[in-house]
Amino acid sequence: MKTLLKNATLISGFGSREADLLIEDGRITRIEPEISLTADREIDCTGKWVLPGMIDTHVHFRDPGLTHKGDVSTESGAAVAGGVTTICDMPNTIPPATTVDAVRDKQRIYEAQSRCNFGLYIGAAKENLEELKKADTDDGIVAIKIFMAESTGEMTLAEDVYLEPIFRETRKLIAVHAEDEPRRLARLAAFQAGELPEAAGIASDNPYLHVVIRDNLCAALGTRHAVDLALKYQHRTHILHMSAAEELDALREGIEAGLVTGETCPQYLLFNREDIKSHGTRRIMNPALKGKEDNTALWRALAAGVISQVTTDHAPHLIEEKAKPYGQAPAGLPGVQFVLPLMLTAAADGLLTVEQVVRLTAENPAANYGIRNKGYLKEGYDADLVIIDPGREHVLTDDDVLSRCAWTPYDGRRLRAVVETTLVNGVVAFENGNVNPDVRGKQVVIG
Repeated sequence: MKTLLKNATLISGFGSREADLLIEDGRITRIEPEISLTADREIDCTGKWVLPGMIDTHVHFRDPGLTHKGDVSTESGAAVAGGVTTICDMPNTIPPATTVDAVRDKQRIYEAQSRCNFGLYIGAAKENLEELKKADTDDGIVAIKIFMAESTGEMTLAEDVYLEPIFRETRKLIAVHAEDEPRRLARLAAFQAGELPEAAGIASDNPYLHVVIRDNLCAALGTRHAVDLALKYQHRTHILHMSAAEELDALREGIEAGLVTGETCPQYLLFNREDIKSHGTRRIMNPALKGKEDNTALWRALAAGVISQVTTDHAPHLIEEKAKPYGQAPAGLPGVQFVLPLMLTAAADGLLTVEQVVRLTAENPAANYGIRNKGYLKEGYDADLVIIDPGREHVLTDDDVLSRCAWTPYDGRRLRAVVETTLVNGVVAFENGNVNPDVRGKQVVIG
């Protein structure tokens, strides 16, 4: 099967060029100023951008066990509609993916249903060190996930008695939800005792309490702890969903040592704690939203290359679940369908360059996670591509959403670039508003 993209503006992390691009048997085989041959399909890309498909290394697709919120089929369909060609799914499903066998069970679900390429995490728990060590030899498991703050069951690991053996005795990349659980618990106890001055006048069912309890220092201490462990044991570590300016000094220290990378998400760039006053539990997530000054600091860190990835932490919940009172409403937001257009809109607004968006969404995730043959517009690489119409605007509404959750926190936001076509391993997975029901992604290979 040969597919020829004609008259395209190819955008990499270091520049753009006008060229044709040939795909054969799922891979990019030629990139030249002009390619003249007969292909099975020719796509005219005049006036369009061609980017490497986004690699979102932080999603929760809810399968198995929570499929009323979303499953592999629905959420991967939303992904390809947004130009995301590869995802990495987190382990907090039911049952949790804390054993190699459980991860392999998930792999079978993905192989049967996923529209995009996929990698899977194994979750750290209090008594599964031997399983994590077994995962070291499985190049289909992308990383070990550690929840250093409140999570489900045995997956909350705040104490060094559990953390240090993992950093010391495993070799795979460790990805950390870095918040300080002792501080979170202490602030919650102080509030309940009426001894937390910052919470004066805030009722226990007020969603704003969330950002008071899980404050900037909670995030900063968690990141410092994770970086210290990475440095102590010389272990490659990735800090997930960074939200606070105070986290950046520790990240820089880890970067200088060549051991630590970090990511943030659109919600921490586009929303802040004041939005909770108008949107309530629809803006509840972990880590919690921070201030406007943190939005600014995170944008600057992205532009400077300090934070090297943008991901979504895509966490679909039904709108009736999010509408429950604070304390009952689940944390997390959906986002995988709109992250790339949102970041390209930020580039149109001058916050980043388009080349930086490519680095943050494709090239750097591939490099940080060691994902083979993906993330770049290069001959010999997998043809995971997205065709963007940069001159088309669109105002998002809930009607656009393909995730089973059927809502978006970005409702009403104007996009200044639109995904037209997505190719996964050279096959059209999304085109003209429609997901190809027959396309299937492949498991990524790490190393």
